[in-house]
Amino acid sequence: MPCTESYSNIPQILGGDLNMNTPTLTNQPPYLMQEWDNYARLFASVTTSMQLEVYREACLHLSGDVIDCGCGSAKIAPLLLDEERVVSYTGVDYAEEMVSMARWILNNLQCPAFTIRHGKIEDVDNRQFTSGVSIQSYYSWSDPVAVLTHVFTILAPGAVFVLATPNRKLELAELARDAWKELLAHPDFEAYKAYNLKLATNPQAHFISMGDLVSQVQQLGFRVEECHQRHFRGGLNFLVLRKNG
Repeated sequence: MPCTESYSNIPQILGGDLNMNTPTLTNQPPYLMQEWDNYARLFASVTTSMQLEVYREACLHLSGDVIDCGCGSAKIAPLLLDEERVVSYTGVDYAEEMVSMARWILNNLQCPAFTIRHGKIEDVDNRQFTSGVSIQSYYSWSDPVAVLTHVFTILAPGAVFVLATPNRKLELAELARDAWKELLAHPDFEAYKAYNLKLATNPQAHFISMGDLVSQVQQLGFRVEECHQRHFRGGLNFLVLRKNG
């Protein structure tokens, strides 16, 4: 669904979730860092077709010097490797074990222009990236507004930023059953499924409605070029944003 400058009809278009309750921002991390470290190997080893669809759609919008905010194990990096319009890739993540898995993946890609940084997104210097992406990371940030504010500053004028994050319509149990049909023989799938269900039930996770998210990014200065909930049975907000040049 292409987005326009007016969002008064978003609740009708997107299933009426504009007025859903969202967690109160406390600037405290919704998750312990150890939770992400424990999850890192499972996350790197299991990828569902539903996830690949999200990564592939995101790749359509990325070019030049790309920053991946909350990259996890850098699952999107192999998909960008052969994209001629991509000059470089910089993944950023604060979880040490996620970074270790991401570096292992990038070492196998053998592309010097693809790098990983261990640290907070807010600590990335003011290099002007020409595009950026953040897939299923927003909900775990202590202060999403502060992070997105910094992302805005490190994007070049005219840069595109792809933001994908769950909303409260996410039905992970149903999605897990869909994934089981294709991954039932995977030795890590059951542990991966259980860990995902645990993460999704955290009451402090920032699962945000599309309407609230659109309002938030607009207030930060982004122009919303596209927004939809076609992935994950409507449980994922997918936005294509642009920093005005």
